[in-house]
Amino acid sequence: MSASPLHAAFSNVLPAATTGTAAPDALQYMPPGRHRIRASQSGKPLTVEVTVDATTAATLQAFLAARLAASTEGRDDRPFFDFNHEDREAAAWPLEFFWAGDDPKEGGVRAKVEWSDAGRRAVEGRTFRRFSPTFHLDAAGRVTGSEINMGGLVNRAAFKRIAPLFASAIAMSPEQSDVSPSLPHSLTPSAAVPRVDTPSAARMQNVLSTLRTLGLIDAAAAEEPDIVTQLTASVGALKSEITNLKSAITAAARTRAESLVDAAIRAGRIAPKDTDARGFWIDAVLRDEPRTVKALEALPINPVLARVTGGPDASAEPASLLTRQEQKLAAVRAAHPAADFATIYAKAKAESPDLFR
Repeated sequence: MSASPLHAAFSNVLPAATTGTAAPDALQYMPPGRHRIRASQSGKPLTVEVTVDATTAATLQAFLAARLAASTEGRDDRPFFDFNHEDREAAAWPLEFFWAGDDPKEGGVRAKVEWSDAGRRAVEGRTFRRFSPTFHLDAAGRVTGSEINMGGLVNRAAFKRIAPLFASAIAMSPEQSDVSPSLPHSLTPSAAVPRVDTPSAARMQNVLSTLRTLGLIDAAAAEEPDIVTQLTASVGALKSEITNLKSAITAAARTRAESLVDAAIRAGRIAPKDTDARGFWIDAVLRDEPRTVKALEALPINPVLARVTGGPDASAEPASLLTRQEQKLAAVRAAHPAADFATIYAKAKAESPDLFR
């Protein structure tokens, strides 16, 4: 079946709509049994069959419990019922789904509710007579879940939207025809309606197996809420690791740049008190190290500065500390071709601390 939700106005008339009594604490969400319903997808008619039994109630209760927990934690909105599937004002908030047996009127899947003022007035004032649930189906006609908007008060079966699937027939027994005579529109199945399949169970198991292999979810994670929670946590942890790695790489690159510029200062190529020049060369190294190193080595040496800074062998031609550093880094890189720069620099410094002070 399609991943889009279905809305079905079964023959579940609200008690208060006919008796004028107070709005009920629980209403029939779906009647028991196997039902054939008419639906529409993108404006085209579609016939589906729905099985409603105790498993349906358990599935909907698990869905509701997960969404209520997410709402309490501030991760999602609270599930609600609306008016005419308009996804606007709340008529009620479901509190619990339970199985009430096989009686067509008193049984089926029932929902305990907390009415909003508007919803209570609409039922007790008989503004609305029926309830239409929102649900997802698999290819076998089994309910697999719902939406945050789990259904709405309605008066008749009608197409409320275009993209989703909307049931437009009252629930029927096997002895009844496909279309109820009381419907405002008489629809027939359309062979032109394309079939939209959900991912097969085997494919979903492969996806879950891959996620477990990658360590993104635990082996015990099987229900959607647990899977989503664990995936969210794993992705958050990966983002944090990536951020820390980027910070470490940036810090290592800056340390490397500062070391190269400070070596040029000790060699007498840059005045030690010229902080602006130091900053300029550090930024240049970060942007393009090879060219900047060549530029630094091309700077003339001031012997006075070299003596002041205590550079290595200031009296000698600055046989370039930078050159020797590059030679050492090249040797380490050749010995460890798969290593990144931070690793190569650390090894070179550990092996030749006199070159990387």
